[in-house]
Amino acid sequence: MRIIAIFGAILLQASLAHAGAVDDCNQVRDLNRQLRGCTAYLKMGAGAPQNLATAHLNRANIYAQRRKYEQALKDYASAIALDPLNPLALYNRGNAYFDTRQDELAIQDFTRAVELDGGFALAYLNRGIAYERRGDMSAAAEDYRHAIALDPSLEGARRRLKRLPSQ
Repeated sequence: MRIIAIFGAILLQASLAHAGAVDDCNQVRDLNRQLRGCTAYLKMGAGAPQNLATAHLNRANIYAQRRKYEQALKDYASAIALDPLNPLALYNRGNAYFDTRQDELAIQDFTRAVELDGGFALAYLNRGIAYERRGDMSAAAEDYRHAIALDPSLEGARRRLKRLPSQ
């Protein structure tokens, strides 16, 4: 079992004119409200690129959670185009690729996420799971070790590493 995408809004900076949609897009208690808020904010078409990227990312995470992967992948692509240095967008898109059994694309996104943030333990863990599913036990073990070194509390990485043959 891989670690699921990080769900949680990243605060958008709001002008007073956009406060309702921004507030809705940023809250995480009511996913329907969040989806409506992010969609409304994006329809306004105004905002800093990073804010628009965050709205796409928040909406993509909802779509992915609901297994609407085609919509999720479109929003992840938009988020990454607007904010290409955001490792969270790449990580979450990697999870969507993993969920749709597109392991090579998942590995590419997890790799880019750790290139942008070398301390992103969950990206190492999930890349290791993707490698393991592809049969590359050596790469999987390396990623599990790296994830554990970064975050010793990742018991999933420890269990997976122990299960690998002669690792």
